[in-house]
Amino acid sequence: MNNYRKAIFVASALLCMNAPMSAQQVTLKISNATVKQAINQLKQQTGYSFVFSSTDINTQKTVSVSATNEDLSSVVEQILKGQKGIDYKIEGKNIIITKGKHNGVKPVSNGTKQTKNTPRKVTGQIIDENGEPLIGVTITANGMQGGAITDFDGNFVLTDVPENVKALHVSYIGYEEKDIAISNGSMKIKMVPDNKQLDDVVVIGYGTVKKNDLTGSVSAIKPDEFNKGAQSSAQDALVGKVAGVNVVSSSGAPGSGSTIRIRSGASLSASNDPLIVIDGVPVDNSSIEGGSNLIGGINPNDIETFTVLKDASATAIYGSRASNGVIVITTKKGTKGAPKFNYTANFSVGSTAKRLKVLSADEFRAFVPTVSGVPSNAVLGEYNTDWQDEIYRTAFGMDHNISMSGNINKKAPVRVSLGYTNQSGIIKTNSYKRYTFDGGISPKFLKDHLSLNVNLKASMEDNVRVDESVVGNALSYDPTRPVRTGSTTATTDPGLGYFIWMNGNSPMAIQNNNPVAQLNLQDMNNKLYRSIGNVSVNYKVHGFEDLQFNMNMGYDVLESKYSKDVPQFAGMMYTENKKDGTGLDFNSKQYKTNTLLDLYANYQHTFAEKHDFSAMAGYGWQHFWKKYNETTLSPEGTELFSPKHAKSEYYLLSLYGRLNYTYDNKYMVTATLRSDASSRFAKGNRYGYFPSVALGWKISEEKFLKDNKVLTNLKLRLSYGQTGQQDIINDYPYMTTFSVSYPESSYLFGDKWYNTYRPNGYDRDIKWETTETWNAGLDYGFLNNRIYGTIDVYKRHTKDLLNTIPVISGVNYSAVLTTNIGEMDNKGVEFSINAVPVQTKDFSWSVGLNYTWNDSKITKLNTVDTEGSFVETGAISGTGKFVECFMVGKRPYTFYLAKQAYDENGKPMEGKYVQPDGSIDTKETRFASRCALPKSYLGFNTQFTYKNWELGITGHGSFGNYIYNYVKADQYQQQVYSDQGNFSNILKYTADNGFQQQQLYTDHFLEKGDFFRIDNITLGYTFPKLWNSSSSLRLSAAVQNVCVITGYSGLDPEIYNGIDRNVYPRPRTFSITANLNF
Repeated sequence: MNNYRKAIFVASALLCMNAPMSAQQVTLKISNATVKQAINQLKQQTGYSFVFSSTDINTQKTVSVSATNEDLSSVVEQILKGQKGIDYKIEGKNIIITKGKHNGVKPVSNGTKQTKNTPRKVTGQIIDENGEPLIGVTITANGMQGGAITDFDGNFVLTDVPENVKALHVSYIGYEEKDIAISNGSMKIKMVPDNKQLDDVVVIGYGTVKKNDLTGSVSAIKPDEFNKGAQSSAQDALVGKVAGVNVVSSSGAPGSGSTIRIRSGASLSASNDPLIVIDGVPVDNSSIEGGSNLIGGINPNDIETFTVLKDASATAIYGSRASNGVIVITTKKGTKGAPKFNYTANFSVGSTAKRLKVLSADEFRAFVPTVSGVPSNAVLGEYNTDWQDEIYRTAFGMDHNISMSGNINKKAPVRVSLGYTNQSGIIKTNSYKRYTFDGGISPKFLKDHLSLNVNLKASMEDNVRVDESVVGNALSYDPTRPVRTGSTTATTDPGLGYFIWMNGNSPMAIQNNNPVAQLNLQDMNNKLYRSIGNVSVNYKVHGFEDLQFNMNMGYDVLESKYSKDVPQFAGMMYTENKKDGTGLDFNSKQYKTNTLLDLYANYQHTFAEKHDFSAMAGYGWQHFWKKYNETTLSPEGTELFSPKHAKSEYYLLSLYGRLNYTYDNKYMVTATLRSDASSRFAKGNRYGYFPSVALGWKISEEKFLKDNKVLTNLKLRLSYGQTGQQDIINDYPYMTTFSVSYPESSYLFGDKWYNTYRPNGYDRDIKWETTETWNAGLDYGFLNNRIYGTIDVYKRHTKDLLNTIPVISGVNYSAVLTTNIGEMDNKGVEFSINAVPVQTKDFSWSVGLNYTWNDSKITKLNTVDTEGSFVETGAISGTGKFVECFMVGKRPYTFYLAKQAYDENGKPMEGKYVQPDGSIDTKETRFASRCALPKSYLGFNTQFTYKNWELGITGHGSFGNYIYNYVKADQYQQQVYSDQGNFSNILKYTADNGFQQQQLYTDHFLEKGDFFRIDNITLGYTFPKLWNSSSSLRLSAAVQNVCVITGYSGLDPEIYNGIDRNVYPRPRTFSITANLNF
């Protein structure tokens, strides 16, 4: 090694101190450690960094240090003991090592002689690991502003470098950053490739693996700490970030949940939700009473990574729950070194991004008389009420998080955090509060052979909800009527002073609810308490460290309390409940517990340097239990309906294993097998076996590509496997069960209504759905991973799909039966690319893009599939009204509508439809065509950095789907007046172009749902080194839900099921954030 090939060990100082050498007192106990380890420990304790050349000292030499309140110089000499010809000097926070002409270790006295701070010129060349020049490398001189960029030949020149500046900082994308001591003459600096990206550890089922060694389709992302906007839910961080993953929020209300689909899901009648694993605890995906967000209690600020397992090679280890993919959430853990604190505060203001245009009061008064069927003596009101203004508001929110991360006695990394969220909804009275705690400690014992990992999460969510039908009622309520009547007897009047439609002295039996009264008179509250925790133990066998034993004990406990209180005489109580004005005191409670035990062993060993072998085998036990209670009383405590009670449980027992073999770091094979036994099925169908196998080839490690200067990484993957779906119907689908009937089936005995129970159909042979998946993938990286990404192609076949089919009368309790009979094919392509197009000394630009194409086709629905047979789905309103279907040969959620006929001017002909032979007739012949599911998705993100400034932009979109605009379809011109004598407003579109009568089943209201949404734009500035080197403050301003590019005429095109039903609109939010680290 010549003098030009030097490697530097440097770390930033944790404290800014300029004390003289003798003033620093150090206590350090080290036994039989390497010089490198001793240097790192001294750095962690004092903040002093060593600057030296690798040829000057032996960093692998073993030393022992024993110092108690000794001078820093004494400790330095103990660390360097035995090194020959070493001079050292302490300047500021640097311990500078140079070669001396002697055989010992000596300090170089600063003396009284003043060093001349004469400017000088520093020159040199930067080369890569192969000795080739690197272009565009950034070089800065420590302690001075400005810098240089290497030219085409890798050369650089720094002028006016003060003599007291002793080191250079060198950085380049794809290579390790380093600090290097300035030497006389032209310097030659060799850069070392940064393999951290490839060596990043990815969390998979029951273990971890290096990213570069993955053989399955796995995507691991860290939440964007900078450009995230005002996030209240954990799943928001996944929107548009991972190819093959589609996240659609169910509502714009704060704290609401989202529909998450990985590769479009694999079922029709069972759940399509992915399995979610939080710190080793698979959570229950069943619904939460009063809430819709399965992971709402997880603070987004506590999440370290999301790992999305997509193909069977990655998911089969989870067996009967993995057909819809797996999302592994890993929370932040403690760090080494002194305690570090982080405080983040976010303040936001939100408003409606878009409103639908309805007739104003004056337009309504002018339009109504023109409608046929409206009596000439009909009297309209004199008021001018904008009901949308009455229900919407500017919403304010705040989010505070504080965390501490550190290390106890250098043996137990620990992290604790507290979070508080208070977010108002853009609909009045709606609000959401969340309190969270997250704590974890990871001590090690027995010389690091025994590791303990304890995690505890606790949360309380307080959601003041609103009846989301207010959105539709605000569109349709008569704009000529007042919000309140102004009656002097309001406290006893029907409606309690809010306007309602009366028929003489009695409220009308059928009417829309006054939306303001709905908000102010209904108190709907959901409180949710949850705790998730686990204790995992890892033991490396003494003397045989390749073998590790693991135990994981975890729990997930949830309690949900939902209440709805409505006072006597409220207008809603004349259209709901007992429909006689009787008030409501409704309460429900849900309890859920999920406990688990996993015992597994891992073995890993490399034989003859080329044969890397690892194995894992384990046993799992998991118990799910839930209980539900419900009471319906009047405000006085009178029981209106008989109480409801339900309780259920199921067990899951598992054996699982995985084998990995890699030859010469080039050729890889992975095999997994899981056996699940679920109590949800009868004994004959209780066990299922789910295998997978995957092959990998690191093409870039082959000799013909090893020295390629452009290609950094190229890996081919191929996998096959089977996964299952046991999240079906209920916990006892093979047994006779009874369900509470609809309220209309209640019986009145005395003054109390009693619920009736009806038997459910059942199938003793029911079993899990099974999905077979083929996946081929390619991971690539160019220019030291300045450009990198993945390509995946997959094909899936699901059999034993649950479908509801008619059965012979009398052979079961129901005329229809849900059984395993269907089949479906699914295929797709996923592509992602990340790049850094520009990287200079002060400016950088990064960009990421992911694209997904997916297509599904139903291939079987019944024992014998006849042409035109289908299953109804996509209910709109009322019993038996549906607009979608499942049909053989079609995609799931295909619309089933009549083909609208148009005149020569392109205007729809009311009540006229195109028939199969092309003729036009009044017969409402319906066809299966066009689908609610998008065929492709797109995610985009980019970030610009200039010195301490940052600008980030993210967006996502979907294409190829259609939306049934039920808001328009449900309206017609003659609805402005009803036979009872009340009036309803309509959209301006309906007044200008709508039908006279309601036409629900025409495809005239089917619109393209293509869109691209710019989700967030964030601008921030970082103030480094506020009071010491480890303190910093970042201030940022963001806009969320910036704009939507779409041709859809409704409120928002991002609707998962394809039916627009007046959902709670997504707000446009402006926020400012302060992030303080110290």
